[in-house]
Amino acid sequence: MRNEDIAEAFNRSGASYESSARDLINLAASELVQRLNLEPNDTLVDLGCGPGSVIAHAAPALTRGSAIGVDLSRVQLEQARERFRRSALQPRFIQEDAAATGLRSRSADAASLGLVLPYPDRPLRLLKEATRLVRLGGRVAATVIGSPFFGSAGMTLLGQMERRGVARPEIELQFDPREAVRLALLSEIEDLRLDEVAIEEIEREFWWEDFADWWAMLDAFGFLPTDRERLLEAIARELKEDERVVDPDGQVRCAVKIWLLSATVCEGDPWL
Repeated sequence: MRNEDIAEAFNRSGASYESSARDLINLAASELVQRLNLEPNDTLVDLGCGPGSVIAHAAPALTRGSAIGVDLSRVQLEQARERFRRSALQPRFIQEDAAATGLRSRSADAASLGLVLPYPDRPLRLLKEATRLVRLGGRVAATVIGSPFFGSAGMTLLGQMERRGVARPEIELQFDPREAVRLALLSEIEDLRLDEVAIEEIEREFWWEDFADWWAMLDAFGFLPTDRERLLEAIARELKEDERVVDPDGQVRCAVKIWLLSATVCEGDPWL
């Protein structure tokens, strides 16, 4: 997606982004923070910080440290600032392209990318920026949703869209973990590189109380096309009656895979 489209999508989502999938977002954030190995005095930079969920999970570890959040969405940053208005940790939030922050090189002990890597057109730029910002020996970690459209319910939606000629969303939900490793190994910049790259998979079942909640989540995450309203309405009507999507009790249950990428910032040529 273009930066303008990302900003527009998440400005439109507002508070509904986090509330639409709170358990999923919290799980991804907590697992990501664990891979950063934060110390009390550390500085964390969160690229694509959204409403600040990753920083919120990191805050208990940063008792004498600091945090910076960077995001394109003015509305998401407003949510983040309000979240920390009375907290002991007072992060700095910047409205900027997370792939070109303008922050000083090697100024952070850790960088996080929470559920953001598939959104930009060039995810390698995000990993390069994370590598540039983190000191030698510091950590970079990212989370990516691995199952397209959240399990069988979402695959059914994708099939309906394809049959009706609705293009896939620009966001590449099926993010191949091998591609994530390849990008990490290509992220050398300013004599820094990512090493000890690891990919882990977490799978959990999540559920939404009814079809409307699940559909609203897809919209809040930017997973629905914005220019095919009538076709999407027809698809939604059909999916509401599909037993592969909606359980007899009206809930939508999805098995969701979350990929966790973690690495250490090192020095030198990665091929030596």
